[in-house]
Amino acid sequence: MKITIQESISQVVPNCRLGYLTINDVIVKGTPPALSQEFDRLQIAVGQAYNMDVLPKLPRILAVRNMYKKLHFDPSRYRPASEALVRRVLQKKNLYYVNSAVDVNNYCSIKFLLPFGLYDLEQIVGDCSYSLATEGHYTSIAGKNVSTDDKPFLTDSLGVFGNPTADSRRTAVTLTTRKLLAVVYADESVSAAELNNVLDFAADMFVCYNGGTVTGKHIVNAEE
Repeated sequence: MKITIQESISQVVPNCRLGYLTINDVIVKGTPPALSQEFDRLQIAVGQAYNMDVLPKLPRILAVRNMYKKLHFDPSRYRPASEALVRRVLQKKNLYYVNSAVDVNNYCSIKFLLPFGLYDLEQIVGDCSYSLATEGHYTSIAGKNVSTDDKPFLTDSLGVFGNPTADSRRTAVTLTTRKLLAVVYADESVSAAELNNVLDFAADMFVCYNGGTVTGKHIVNAEE
């Protein structure tokens, strides 16, 4: 399985870059105490470093929002996953603990202020492309019917399954998942070296709390 960035994205975001990991033989379980403790420490650090007034002005948050705007994807209406998670922490709302894989994904998204997507690799058919989707709908993880019209999406041979804001129920990671695809939707200011470090950190976290073996680490540039 490989991911490519299509012209509908690269023409408007020429420095677009995705990073992704594939991890096999994982054992997804309920949130381990050690992970919840690590998450608690991260939330405390986020609360001390940021506030709701500062958050919209952070360079990384601004860069991701700018990427959304270039794609005509309103970041106020369709908030980037990373920003939505940090806002929840700053508003002192409880984060949703889902399972040992999804929680690692959210942890990394908050830590690096980048949208992360996590998918059940065995539910993905064929190669994937990142492009502006045509008119259609999909069922989100929350069970909502969501329009795909002119929004950026990862797509396999069965249709759309993920974007930097909301993912499809079809590829959701559950306790039965054995193969993971983790995708980092990098903004244009993230260098290849920085993205490589983010992927290394995420890979270590996923394996630490879910076991398994990293079978692939890739960075995809828009011009490829």
